[in-house]
Amino acid sequence: MLREANAVHESEWAEKTMSVLREKQYEACERRLSALPAIGLFSPLATDAQAQTLLENSFYQHEPGNEGLATLAGLRGKVQSALPLEALFLSIGEGTLLERLLISDGRLSSTSWDEIDAAEALARRLWCTFSADGELWTLELAEPLMEPLLQAYNNPLYAEVKARKFRYDATIHGLLYIVGFLHSDPPVAFFLKDVIRSKSRLAANLAYRYLKATFEYIDGPGRSVVLVHPGLADPARLIHATGLGDEITLNLSEEALAGGMNELLPEEVPLHEAMCAALEGSMRPEWEADEAAEDLRLLAKQGVSFEQMDEVMASMLCVRPTPVMRVALKGLYDNTPHWIGMNANLRH
Repeated sequence: MLREANAVHESEWAEKTMSVLREKQYEACERRLSALPAIGLFSPLATDAQAQTLLENSFYQHEPGNEGLATLAGLRGKVQSALPLEALFLSIGEGTLLERLLISDGRLSSTSWDEIDAAEALARRLWCTFSADGELWTLELAEPLMEPLLQAYNNPLYAEVKARKFRYDATIHGLLYIVGFLHSDPPVAFFLKDVIRSKSRLAANLAYRYLKATFEYIDGPGRSVVLVHPGLADPARLIHATGLGDEITLNLSEEALAGGMNELLPEEVPLHEAMCAALEGSMRPEWEADEAAEDLRLLAKQGVSFEQMDEVMASMLCVRPTPVMRVALKGLYDNTPHWIGMNANLRH
């Protein structure tokens, strides 16, 4: 999902926690979806005059071979020719949502905004149209695509590819937790080699679509993107602070990578448990102790000062911070590994 909520203009770190950033991401995603054309590519009401707008609001916009004015016939041909392979390489969220769409004859209504990123990705593939009425949103799958998608789901490779995607996702999520961001070139190369197992132009296009549908990202130079951890408040500052350009070399043990996949490194486990124990029973109604401890840990990974972390913790509590809480917070501040380029007590 495209990262719009960098929160760089917020003065308080309480507005830059991962929980708040996630809410802002969903709001930005809803705004983008609401701005998409109401008439889909395969609607009988669609015209060539709308084809360019559809292209510009799709994953096809920056892909090679889509220069010049678009036509309905051209776009429809590209979508239908790619679909048998593309259906195998959807994000996990897209695949789950698409299965429900097929079961419900191509129309699905929901009030769960946790799926809004998958809905946006399906819309940007030009497979679906989106509409919303208050808290209820509806996704409709183009009828001409239903039968080809059902056939793709019966492909013997479907289960095997799903397992490859699961391993890939876990690895990239783990690296993002350890580093904070990744330039797209290595993840794309990894996807082409280990997941789709092809180096064709279509495979490259599907790799970029997969990254955009699965991870938070910001636009990079040219066609590339930069994947960012959902808790990273200011990706541009971290990328600049590394001074490493596109090259980041890591020597990771299996234990460290497994910890990254679980979003809790081995050395962070006792710090997290102590923070949760100190916060338990003292949270505001909208907070859980585990969620608050995670948000505080991610602030520590970004080099936020102890004083600022203390202010954030106080905003989560229904009581005044206790000495036990501050001891746990100091342990989190002092001992949490920082993302590359982030020094302790970095001033903003």
